[in-house]
Amino acid sequence: MALFRYEALRDNGERVTGTIEGTDRSLVMSRLSGQGLHPVTVAEQGAASGGSSSLGLSAAGLKAEELTVFTRQLAWLLDAGTTLSRALDILGRENFSQRFSAVVSAVQADIRKGNSFRDALAASGAFPPFYLSMVEVGEATGTLAAVLDRLATAREREQKMRGKVLSALAYPLLLVVLSAGVIIFIMVSVVPGIKDMILGSGAPVPESARLVIGASDWLLANGVTLAIGLALVALAVALLWRRTALPRLLRDAALSIPGVGGILMKAEVAQFCRILGALTGSGMTLPASLRLISATRLNHRITDTTKAMETALRRGEDFIAPLESSGIFPPLLARMLKVGSETGNLTPGINRASEVLEDEIDRSADRALALLGPLIIMVLSVFVGFIIVSLMGAIISINDLAI
Repeated sequence: MALFRYEALRDNGERVTGTIEGTDRSLVMSRLSGQGLHPVTVAEQGAASGGSSSLGLSAAGLKAEELTVFTRQLAWLLDAGTTLSRALDILGRENFSQRFSAVVSAVQADIRKGNSFRDALAASGAFPPFYLSMVEVGEATGTLAAVLDRLATAREREQKMRGKVLSALAYPLLLVVLSAGVIIFIMVSVVPGIKDMILGSGAPVPESARLVIGASDWLLANGVTLAIGLALVALAVALLWRRTALPRLLRDAALSIPGVGGILMKAEVAQFCRILGALTGSGMTLPASLRLISATRLNHRITDTTKAMETALRRGEDFIAPLESSGIFPPLLARMLKVGSETGNLTPGINRASEVLEDEIDRSADRALALLGPLIIMVLSVFVGFIIVSLMGAIISINDLAI
């Protein structure tokens, strides 16, 4: 018998910690559930924790698309009556990448040694903590197939929404890159060709033309250094992306951009709804679900609001008040949560709110795309027009001098 340390929540939101003996995690989870507790963390004393304290739908080390397909197919196989070991054996022979197939084989080997599915996934180090938490709930309640199905649906919706947001941002970014390329081409190819004629004519050179020629000379003199510097910055960002909080910092900074920030915040709220719906749909109580979400990598305003809601529930206060006062959650979600908590049917309302948010993101992205495109083209036209007018003014001065 091993000794496990656990952290769990009662139905009233009270947090309980302690130790309990058991042969494995699954048995401990079942015993805690039988005592009216909802486990948040269960770890064998002296054992290393599998996974970080932050949750999320994305995997660290595996392709998101492969993990989603694996989850969906595993749910189908288990729902059809296939044993977990046999289902993993089948999926290990599917057309996944070599790395993913190796992970599946390692998980299957751990299960054959008597480990639980959750522990086998955690030992691989490739599955996100939110994924592990959902699997742990499914094993404890005997609804692993249903939980995996909900998890696959949540991941599919997240990837679909991320694709929509990236598609909305891709066109404006492409226009910005092309605009910068056009301006640089003019400055390093066109301007040097007529600079000698303008400066050697003896005619007065307008200040605007001097500014353009000076910028062209600077680019020609420092272009290589600038390109190397940009390449080094890009390399540093790539190296720090998975090792630091840089993605979260950049995401928080993007939320302050007018127009784009609103779309990104709605996407964060939609992800909150997806995670909350998946947790409550798997059998977790609202306090336990909120406690898990408060440790996610969502925007700090969302996690702070989630912590305040969980605290209000634990104290028996109105847990909707922090959500309404945050200013980032739509009124529809507040109403859905309030009605759901009163009727004991939270999940459908939360999922409906998520669908409404996703529709709003679609419309907002379309409007932003319709406005940003012409705006970027107008800014490019102003820059190019300034360069052309400045140089033409200098050339006209030469002609006037000749006359």
